[in-house]
Amino acid sequence: MNDQDSVSIAVWTAKSKKLLESVRQLLNKIGYDESGMPQDVFEGNKPVSLVFAGQYSAGKSSILKALTGIEDIAIGAGITTQEAHSYDWNGIEVIDTPGIHTTLRPDHDEISYQAIANSDMLVYVVTQELFDDFIGQNFRRLLLEKDKAGEMILIVNKMADIGNTIENRETKLKDLEKVTTPYTPAQLRTVFVDAESYLDSLSESDIEIAEELRERSNYDSLVETLNAFVRDKAISSRMTTVLYRLFEFLQKAVLEYQPTTGDSDIDALEEHLLQERHIIVNTQWRIETAVKSIFEDAASQIREKGRDVANSIYSFDNEADANEAINVAYNEVDTITATCVDSVTRRITELSNDCQAQLDEFYKSDFSQALKFRLESKYTKGNPLIERLFKSDVLAQGSSKIIANTAGTNAAATGLKAFTGSNIHQMVLDIGHFFGHSFKPWEAVKWVKGINVAGKVLGVFGVVFSLGMQAKEDVDADKRQQEMRKNREELRAGFNNAANEVVKYFNNALVDFLAKNYLTRINQIDSQISEIRNMRIGKSQTCKLLESAQTDCRLLISDIHQSYSGNGDIFD
Repeated sequence: MNDQDSVSIAVWTAKSKKLLESVRQLLNKIGYDESGMPQDVFEGNKPVSLVFAGQYSAGKSSILKALTGIEDIAIGAGITTQEAHSYDWNGIEVIDTPGIHTTLRPDHDEISYQAIANSDMLVYVVTQELFDDFIGQNFRRLLLEKDKAGEMILIVNKMADIGNTIENRETKLKDLEKVTTPYTPAQLRTVFVDAESYLDSLSESDIEIAEELRERSNYDSLVETLNAFVRDKAISSRMTTVLYRLFEFLQKAVLEYQPTTGDSDIDALEEHLLQERHIIVNTQWRIETAVKSIFEDAASQIREKGRDVANSIYSFDNEADANEAINVAYNEVDTITATCVDSVTRRITELSNDCQAQLDEFYKSDFSQALKFRLESKYTKGNPLIERLFKSDVLAQGSSKIIANTAGTNAAATGLKAFTGSNIHQMVLDIGHFFGHSFKPWEAVKWVKGINVAGKVLGVFGVVFSLGMQAKEDVDADKRQQEMRKNREELRAGFNNAANEVVKYFNNALVDFLAKNYLTRINQIDSQISEIRNMRIGKSQTCKLLESAQTDCRLLISDIHQSYSGNGDIFD
């Protein structure tokens, strides 16, 4: 650390201490418990902490397992990280978090946001499919509202699914700009990796294949990027950590001092919507978790089928038998896919029926029926707030419909109709539209990947069988072995590509299904809640003071980032 760094630290430390003290005085004045707020500023004696956060199932745990070499870090399909876990990586604290998904698991979001606020630097992880609307909103919130760009690195994982090539990276960089603007992906130190390839390389006995897997993983570039990131941003990041924690603390205080609408029934309507949202979101999460587990298991079976047929292909006496074995394997893949559709349909039906039952019970509750009666009574008498709420363009097809359906004669029959626009039976019929038996993984693979399908399976393998099945004295042994190994890997890769297509197909179908049947209603509820909160009668003076303190905190964070941008501060 040079003299200039020491001077800068002293300046920003003094300003941070002053802000902490002013907030403490404000809290004492309004009588708010200050025990949860940070007690001191920059703590230079603590190790730098990097929190790995971002997209659900993006492979954060796999990346940390690759970096730390810790074998018992859970990885795989579904939710493997339920809470934040801390590990050591070369003297740096690295923290694993559950995936962030604004409609999936609110408790996981809270855990992740808390870990982000308490850590010095943020490593945000997405898959090669990049950002959907929800993750994109979350990312931009951190990037802009939370001003995390100055201490963030972006990792795009699972690049092996499309090929971790320079051309594919350049294509992804252009797509990323839509979300990262006004920053460029380069400013966020974006790095493209495939953590699973690196982990596979560690257990691969064939040296050539292991080296190919490591190169595909781009592991060395990941380590180099992380080291440069820590070296350049360590001081400024550690200086802002306490300020981020202070900002989050103030946010909780602001929420507690938010004034009401002035009408207790409208406030009760907000609670009604929140309870309904909880039922729907919980079902959405259960469906998403269950369906992903089903199709990830199917993909695993396909990959295993590919390994089996590739390992046994040269044990056959003739080309016809080998061809038949591959055809059988292809047909088994189709059976696996069809079974997957049946399992998905059955599980969604079960969970949707359960959701309908919960909603029907909620709509018939004393709370819901009494609220509906009071709101309708006020509306009939011309209550201006209720009229404003029911006549709002935002709520015209929302709250008024919900309240009208909570206690009438059709309440029990409507069930899911209240938030999907169709009954449960129609939803179940629609499942076939999203998860159809017509899908054949080989249809996608043969065009996208150039892999042959049944009937043409030996295109490149004919030469190999002719070569591998000749008498040994007629063929150079080394050449034969190289060809056998190469084509065994190509055959296995064909099944892996089919498995990847299954995951991609079902994942996209799941996203579309949830968007139509669940997210639409969730978005309606969010708009309705926002409309109610916008009706709050003026903000109290205390709330304004807390928000002002938040603004001061945000500006100080921004000033610190600006003062260190491009300076390359040294971490020692």
